[in-house]
Amino acid sequence: MNAQKIDWSDVPFVLAVCEAGSLSGAARQLGVNHSTVFRRIEGVEARLGVTLFERLSHGYIMTAAGEHFFRNGLHLRDGMNSIERELGGQDLRLAGALTVTTTDTLLHCLTPVFSEFQRKYPDIELRLLSGTRPLDLMQRDADIALRPTSAPPEHWIGRNLTNLAYAAYASGDYLDAMRDQPTSEHRWIRLNDSLNQSPMSQITLQHKAEGAPVTVSSSLMGVFDLVRGGLGFGALPCYLGDVYSDLVRVHDPDEKFNSNLWMLAHPDIRRSARVHAFFEFATARIREALAYTDES
Repeated sequence: MNAQKIDWSDVPFVLAVCEAGSLSGAARQLGVNHSTVFRRIEGVEARLGVTLFERLSHGYIMTAAGEHFFRNGLHLRDGMNSIERELGGQDLRLAGALTVTTTDTLLHCLTPVFSEFQRKYPDIELRLLSGTRPLDLMQRDADIALRPTSAPPEHWIGRNLTNLAYAAYASGDYLDAMRDQPTSEHRWIRLNDSLNQSPMSQITLQHKAEGAPVTVSSSLMGVFDLVRGGLGFGALPCYLGDVYSDLVRVHDPDEKFNSNLWMLAHPDIRRSARVHAFFEFATARIREALAYTDES
């Protein structure tokens, strides 16, 4: 006969009979009637296909199988008691590490959101990874990814937070200095070749005059800093370029370069309390923080 799985709620009944040595003693210990204990014991033995007790006139005596059940059942009970002791009295404060990966521009713009989350959940150790390399969730380098993408992996869980637009910008000082110069003399700050498929690189290729001088940066924030420093034109996310009054849009956003900002988590950790807390806390705040005007 193949053994069937037992019901975990039956375990205390078996342990009680093992300890009391009788159905009546187990019933008193558990606060139930004699027949309930009898049915539970009979059910466990039937499902396991073994005899746990010898029924004698003076009580129930454990068989070898019963002794094995008793030893292992005690470990289970001790484990449950430990959980109740250690967690039952806690105030359910969230604690532990939470790693979020994002781009350097998003980290720059969302610093207030991360700071507010950290103050709200001081026992969470927030770890922030920024950069342009591919999403880190598959290697489990991070718990959450905040990344622009038009095609998030289907098996990850997440939320589409907002649409992202991109445009070309220059500082007011640079525009004044170059007002009478031909476009072929307008310097462009572009990303390096490893990011040629990014919206910023595509916008640069579309608007930069042939032969115009260029300066190359390996990071989005590098482009931003150089553009704001008055070195030349550069394509930037509108959520970043529109924030600074010293920057001027020189070309409006083109919808074909738009993307979406997704907040993603690996499905293996979708039930993590820390991940859930961040999702619920950050969604509205990020949408508000990245809102931008569509006026030139």
